[in-house]
Amino acid sequence: MAEGPVFYRSFAGKRLTSAGAHRRSRIEAHRLGILHQHRTPPGDFLEIGPGQGTLAAAAVAAGWRYVGIEPSPALAPGLARQGLSIVQAWTPPFPVRDACCDVLWADQVLEHMNGAAEARAFASEVVRVLRPGGVAIVVVPDYTKERWFFWDIDYTHNFVTTERRVRQLLEDAGLAVSAMNRAIGAATGPLRAVLAAAALPANLPGLDGLMRAVGKDELLFKVRKNLFQTLLFVGRRP
Repeated sequence: MAEGPVFYRSFAGKRLTSAGAHRRSRIEAHRLGILHQHRTPPGDFLEIGPGQGTLAAAAVAAGWRYVGIEPSPALAPGLARQGLSIVQAWTPPFPVRDACCDVLWADQVLEHMNGAAEARAFASEVVRVLRPGGVAIVVVPDYTKERWFFWDIDYTHNFVTTERRVRQLLEDAGLAVSAMNRAIGAATGPLRAVLAAAALPANLPGLDGLMRAVGKDELLFKVRKNLFQTLLFVGRRP
């Protein structure tokens, strides 16, 4: 198992379509734009779970000094080949020194914590590695919209993430939460609400069985995944 679980090894071989890459770049630009309302480069930027490095490339281009901590031994070498500074390790804890960064970025990582105790440890590590005045960007699924799909999309989703729960967790760790952004992809506000309404037919009772019968169950999964709603929290270490 040197390369990690099969489910996560599969991410290393996935390549975005041109449409998918364009959508991903819009999402990353939108999220970096939110960060830059609260903290601007230059500075030290630590990302937990960079995956294939799409955010990393945008952060470096924006002028941040980037370091990533990637748990997957299948993904970490590819990130290093992109010229990124990468530490391969599972978190928490974060294998870096205290007060080492101005920005801590964790996009859809917190929900993978194995219960409340590990989630608290994760949040404590966020505070430990941030310098005073540093900013944390924490992105999580919105369980209040996704409900059962939160569990079905990924078997490693263990810590339920809602606006209230995550805000409580971050504030309990010592972060001052200054903003929360609800989005589907890069869509916020009225457009996000329209997309959320469009997701309702994809969850009609009996639709799963019908789509399996006609061999379109994976298409239905992709539709639901593209309409997945996230919560982005901005927290500052006092």
